Amino acid sequence: MLSFELKNMLDINIWALLGTGFVAGLIGAMIGVGGGILMVPMMTLVLGFPMQVAIGSSLISIVINACTATSVYIRSHVTNLKLALLLATTLVPGAFVGGMLASLFSSPVLSFLFGILLLYVAYTLIPKKPRKKPGPAENIEPVREKEHASHAWLDGRYHDPAIDEDINYQAHHPGIGMLIGFFSGIISSLLGVGGGAINVPVMNLLMKVPIKAAIATSALLLCITTMTGSLIFAHNGYIYPFIVAPLIPGIYVGARLGASLAHRVRSAVLIRIFVVFVAITAVLMILKAFNMLGK
Repeated sequence: MLSFELKNMLDINIWALLGTGFVAGLIGAMIGVGGGILMVPMMTLVLGFPMQVAIGSSLISIVINACTATSVYIRSHVTNLKLALLLATTLVPGAFVGGMLASLFSSPVLSFLFGILLLYVAYTLIPKKPRKKPGPAENIEPVREKEHASHAWLDGRYHDPAIDEDINYQAHHPGIGMLIGFFSGIISSLLGVGGGAINVPVMNLLMKVPIKAAIATSALLLCITTMTGSLIFAHNGYIYPFIVAPLIPGIYVGARLGASLAHRVRSAVLIRIFVVFVAITAVLMILKAFNMLGK
């Protein structure tokens, strides 16, 4: 049982929650990662919430933001609806499993797992040396049309206004994408971070979906999986309306401002600062898991 009584919750500082949502939305939008990566550590390390409450609150906030973004992407015809529905067949069961596991794991275990996830995110954000472009003599694997024919219905098309061209693409390896999607759903609900950090690379690098379509499709998937996880956390009694209510406007305003500032700030500098911040937070979450930070 959580040692988190209602009488203590009534003393919650609404401004602190508004600020938490704002910072998570601002930095998350500027860097392109889910706000849960920041919101969960801030709610546990700074505000002192139990992990399950922080994760449940994060999931609700991600639902709001993901659905808002999804409506924009769908109107722009960038979202691959067929691919999203296919991947959702494994993501949703994964989200259900993750939500159930979260109620079984203790707060220290969840803190440790979240710390490991943050280390992974920090590693993926470290600027890598650009790969050498393949020369004309290098062989590029051709598309096997016979193998591709069975899932050609997943192929997509959208107009990219940045280059004023129509982009046509083929979706590859749907079976592997569905398998990885199951584990992405588990992590999404278990740690309250959505699943974009996994879904986007899988669709872009493995399934060969263009990055803009991958991001748009991932937003729809986040909508579905975080909603599933939120229902389970609500059923288990980890979601409190008077905690979530101040977070939502904070993260919404922060995300809007972050999206507009992202074009004005040098991303390389921003990412380096964020990597350091995430790495330090990861260490603090792991230390908290082993009760090495005190009360």
